[in-house]
Amino acid sequence: MQNSSIDITKQRQLVGNIIIAVLTERINVKKGLLLFPKGIEDPSIHAAWHALCHYEADEDIKAKDIEYNDQQIELLEMIAFTFKDGSPLPQNIIDAYKPYYREDPISYKEGIRGAIKRLLRFVNF
Repeated sequence: MQNSSIDITKQRQLVGNIIIAVLTERINVKKGLLLFPKGIEDPSIHAAWHALCHYEADEDIKAKDIEYNDQQIELLEMIAFTFKDGSPLPQNIIDAYKPYYREDPISYKEGIRGAIKRLLRFVNF
């Protein structure tokens, strides 16, 4: 169990660094999403992945509404700083993104087992 918590801590720290790289424009959002660890069961990491997806998807809204843009940036900054020491996200943020978890590609591990799980997703409604 101790080893598992260390792995989650390191994965959260990695994700925090990815988010900072996106916010500082060292990498684009698409690259950042691709760098997220795969096969992770941590709800905090899943919520962070979806927050970054929404940041990318809402590009047109952010261009028109500076306050909305600032809120999204603040959320991503908060996630990155929370992950700096490997801490989990507050439950309200996890809950806000929970309905989307079933569809996110980071749920699936790399390799043949992950490919089979992704294919079965379409069979199981």
